[in-house]
Amino acid sequence: MYALFEEAGKFMAGRILSEAEASAQVELDSGKRVKVKAAQMLLKFEKPSPAALLSEAAVLSQSIELELAYEFASDEEFGFADLAKDYFSEGASTVHQVAALLRLHEAPHYFRRGGKGRYRKAPAEIVQQALLAIEKKKQLQAQIEAWSAELVAGVCPAPIREQLYKILFRPDKNTPEYKAVVEASKASQTAPLDLLQNAGAIASAWDFHWQRFLFDLFPKGTGFPALQAPAIHDELPLAPVQAFSIDDSHTTEIDDALSLQGLGTGTVTVGIHIAAPGLALTPGSAIDQLGRQRLSTVYMPGYKITMLPDSVVQAYTLIEGRDCPAVSLYVTFSEADLEVLKTETRVERVSILANLRHDQLDQTITREWLESAEAETPADLPVDRPTLAFYWRLAQTLKARREVVRGKPESFNRPDYSFKLDRPSNDVPPTGEETVLIGVRQRGAPLDLMV
Repeated sequence: MYALFEEAGKFMAGRILSEAEASAQVELDSGKRVKVKAAQMLLKFEKPSPAALLSEAAVLSQSIELELAYEFASDEEFGFADLAKDYFSEGASTVHQVAALLRLHEAPHYFRRGGKGRYRKAPAEIVQQALLAIEKKKQLQAQIEAWSAELVAGVCPAPIREQLYKILFRPDKNTPEYKAVVEASKASQTAPLDLLQNAGAIASAWDFHWQRFLFDLFPKGTGFPALQAPAIHDELPLAPVQAFSIDDSHTTEIDDALSLQGLGTGTVTVGIHIAAPGLALTPGSAIDQLGRQRLSTVYMPGYKITMLPDSVVQAYTLIEGRDCPAVSLYVTFSEADLEVLKTETRVERVSILANLRHDQLDQTITREWLESAEAETPADLPVDRPTLAFYWRLAQTLKARREVVRGKPESFNRPDYSFKLDRPSNDVPPTGEETVLIGVRQRGAPLDLMV
């Protein structure tokens, strides 16, 4: 005598060696012996053999049309043998019964499981919903297979291209795009990155690294929401100075400037002026929150991603020809020995005379020119030589005093290198095709040391 039973969600069959009231000892075809509880036993039979029964029933079960079986089945709870009789005939064989059991078990969307070997028809609306979900799943699988075939053929479908870096670096493994890449990778025995590159999804090494950088650090993009820079309403006094800044040519966020008063009078006042957008930007405002999210401007050769929108930057930058709000530190020196006599801090408006660019003026404002009393100020230089010469003298003096504190001199024998891209505009990201221009600037050049 044989027995069909269920264990861990699988149907198994074997020879009954011994049987008690609550359990039986069953030997499987593999020779393994298992103890089967009476509640697990679904059917006892004499023929065919267990292996033949399960094999024949598995094939026959696929011939059972679920829609037809659903119509035949009783509206009340029924057993698998009952369905076999209704579907096949009154004299349904053991194979027919097991076939019905297997089919019922694999169709939970049609038949809900009850007790031991018993089932109940699912409500019609639930069946319809399940069938729609199954059909949708089939269509999705077909789409995955189609995308996979395109990738293997060297073509990247648009939906995969749009999610390229998410698939590579932070994938959602449940998405069809990811599954298509995995399937194509296995089919072609190619690593996902190589597969996508061969399919033309990665334009260049530059584009790959650039897009990954944006994906990691700017997942929402580098653009800005529409923000209006608030005005500074404080009635700030106008400082009696003409200030100038010293920056690189590509600097648009000019945040510091210098001024000088009293040259030749015995006491000289140096002004250091810092842009003061904090007078207008309040904690918790939209611009404040944006700045806290980005924290800084990202600089790179030929391009930068600013911390704040350009319209906001331009409202507070120390641009020439304008009176700009600033926090000013005034340090009064003895002109003879450059000892500090007093300091003072003010919040005020400062007139910006000029924005000097050291990379354009390093060849003009040299040590020799600054230290020559007979040298003239070029007509196109808005800051006169005596002012710059004083700053040069002050910078060297402060450097020497700092070296005393450090206990050793600062070395400026190593040049600085600048990297630029040969292209007409820096307003859009590079393409990776530009020529890289490497420039050299000697550290400790006069303007550099002044700053």
